[in-house]
Amino acid sequence: MSAEPAPDAIRIFLGALPDEEHERRAKLSSYRNAAAAFVARTESDTARLLAWEVVNWATPFVYAPGVPLDWLDRLNQLSKRLMLTAMQAEEMDDILREASHG
Repeated sequence: MSAEPAPDAIRIFLGALPDEEHERRAKLSSYRNAAAAFVARTESDTARLLAWEVVNWATPFVYAPGVPLDWLDRLNQLSKRLMLTAMQAEEMDDILREASHG
């Protein structure tokens, strides 16, 4: 007998989901949450814009019913790439800021 998965926002809004779909949606939700936190803390305008794109792309699909798994995979891949690019942009802006003050 298997235990029922713990309720979370995804299961509350969408009900029972296959584990692989829930995993993909949870990952997308994590990217979205990390991007929102990044937006709040970065001083880099470019990095902030890139992180907002993660929020903009991910938010509509975390709780949308009927999203194909391959689309969730694509969104997760896009979110990861945008976050990596945002972090690189932040680092480069920091280097430029330090160079202009040095």
